Amino acid sequence: MKVSEELQQQAERFSKTRSFALTSETKKELLTWFKESGYGKLNIGCSTCVRNAMGKLVQSISQGEHIKPRIHFIGTKQ
Repeated sequence: MKVSEELQQQAERFSKTRSFALTSETKKELLTWFKESGYGKLNIGCSTCVRNAMGKLVQSISQGEHIKPRIHFIGTKQ
């Protein structure tokens, strides 16, 4: 299933910063994608469930095209 531009942008944001903001329409679209991908049911009222679904969406998108991974900060003592 092809996801909308808005959901794809939020998936890219999630892959970089581990945060996202979904409207009720994009949550319903994520629910539809989740079911069609064979993952089963998704409780869109549960933020943890939605976060895990976004992680699976990012994984499926990154398999199709390359999304830059989140940059981890490595500090040095001064």
